[in-house]
Amino acid sequence: MSAYKTNMPLKALITRLAVYGIGSLTLRSAACVWNDICDVDFDRQVERTKVRPLASGAVSMAGAYTYLISLTLAFVGTLYMLESKEAFYQGVFDVAVLNLIYPLMKRVTYLPQAWLGLAINWGFVVAWVDVSGRGSALSWTDLEVLAYGMVSLASWTIVYDTIYACQDLNDDKRAGVKSTALLFGSYLPAILRLFAALYIGSLAYIGYLNGQGAWFYGVSVVGSAIHMLWQLGTHNPMSAVNCKERFDSNINLGGIVTGGLLVDYLFRVVI
Repeated sequence: MSAYKTNMPLKALITRLAVYGIGSLTLRSAACVWNDICDVDFDRQVERTKVRPLASGAVSMAGAYTYLISLTLAFVGTLYMLESKEAFYQGVFDVAVLNLIYPLMKRVTYLPQAWLGLAINWGFVVAWVDVSGRGSALSWTDLEVLAYGMVSLASWTIVYDTIYACQDLNDDKRAGVKSTALLFGSYLPAILRLFAALYIGSLAYIGYLNGQGAWFYGVSVVGSAIHMLWQLGTHNPMSAVNCKERFDSNINLGGIVTGGLLVDYLFRVVI
């Protein structure tokens, strides 16, 4: 989206995507290791997670911390490849605050998925600031895109991670793990539809703010709506297999959104 807005050359876009891709991979991997370190006792009480490397004893705690430090250092290394100092600070905030605190949320609130919505999507802020804010202050429209973009992404995260949490409802109750899946209870289908609508509506609005073209709306927005209708219409919270399949399907949804954005960019900047 920021490349579309700034008419970024294709070669520069590929370079930026490589940097952000490595940063995302190392940060997400580090966050998963950190989450497993913090949740090792919980994981041993849940049937689905007791076979994880730490919970099963296949990996030592010392080994996990070594891996965590290595991944975190690799992520920090990608931050030095950013072109904006403010983007660097946003990346540090992401790893040192949002991702550091996330595993603790399921102990103190039934809304850990909302915090995850910030932690897992803050790269949107980092990338936007790095591209659109380079060499100048962000405009009011930039700030609107960031605000509504995070609302959209966080809402999407709440949908798919609540579905993910439905796999372990009974075990989580017994172990004392809190989640939106437990909080929403019998209202879960209706609330997930509400967040899906918020995701799609905010996605369409940031497209309007950014001046996106028809490919974005036709593929990214409409495609998201169709996928959400299928995903939530066929979701069965009582079936762990169904929940895992619907959760995994969000990889395809990510591809739909990216596809619309990419074609929109190519028609504007390249073709």
